[in-house]
Amino acid sequence: MGKRQELELEAIRLYADGNEIPAISTLIGVSENSLRDWKRRAHPEWDEARRAARKDKLASMEDVGSRLRRSREIASQLMGSSKDQSAVGMVLNQTLQTMLYDLMDQLDTSAIDPDNMKNMSKLLGNISLALGRTEQAASINLKREKEIRKDEREKALQDAGNAIEKAAIQQGMNADQAAFWRQQVLGVQ
Repeated sequence: MGKRQELELEAIRLYADGNEIPAISTLIGVSENSLRDWKRRAHPEWDEARRAARKDKLASMEDVGSRLRRSREIASQLMGSSKDQSAVGMVLNQTLQTMLYDLMDQLDTSAIDPDNMKNMSKLLGNISLALGRTEQAASINLKREKEIRKDEREKALQDAGNAIEKAAIQQGMNADQAAFWRQQVLGVQ
């Protein structure tokens, strides 16, 4: 195959990948006019290559989407409700579960060399351990978040109660009356 033919094949590949003629010209060092001439002479070939590449990309995107849906289904079955997990913990769990699912899928579709079985078992154990630790960390983070929110809510109520009591006293009420209104409005002592 001659140099021109190699360059033309490379140009077609780049065009199929979504590059336009000016960019292809820069990448392979052929003038834009020559590239346009090549494309004009082999017109259907260039456009068909681009259409085929787009179909392949769409097919691979559908495959990725399918794998993601599958991993989420598995994650929900293994982990239960997503309400019980922090966002980061959920992402980590889904990632690890996807890895585990892919590994299990490979076990189903290929013959395993007995020599590699020990390494495979170790890998599965490590993934399971990491998943357990991640879930534990997510649970701890969720508990801390709830405690922080509770403390913030109590402080806000306390501050609001103090402001109500202070305003009531400024309006001429005695301390007992101010405390009564504080209790009535906020339900706090």
